[in-house]
Amino acid sequence: MGRLLLDTSRVSYEVAVNPVPKLDQSGQQKFDRETKAPMWAVQLYALADGSAEVINVTVVSPVMPAVTVRQPVVPVNLEALPWVNDRDGKVRSGVAFRASALTALDTAAA
Repeated sequence: MGRLLLDTSRVSYEVAVNPVPKLDQSGQQKFDRETKAPMWAVQLYALADGSAEVINVTVVSPVMPAVTVRQPVVPVNLEALPWVNDRDGKVRSGVAFRASALTALDTAAA
């Protein structure tokens, strides 16, 4: 399945859980296959039109995103990546989210 670039203009995002290295099954940090950049896992609140959801976002960046809990952010190049997994006769599916960066919003000016 393909990647879907998301329009983030009508959604506000806030950091729910601080970024941490995204780890593989052996406990080592994962790296992007194409760019070789490290991957970071962060949970964001996505708030839009009276609804809210917590989404797990993988950020592919040479450095850990410099954001903290409750900080408003804008995910850069946010993509939805639908996936399907058929293991031992059990089919699972979902959507993974990926961004190239998180831009912190300046709330002091608001």
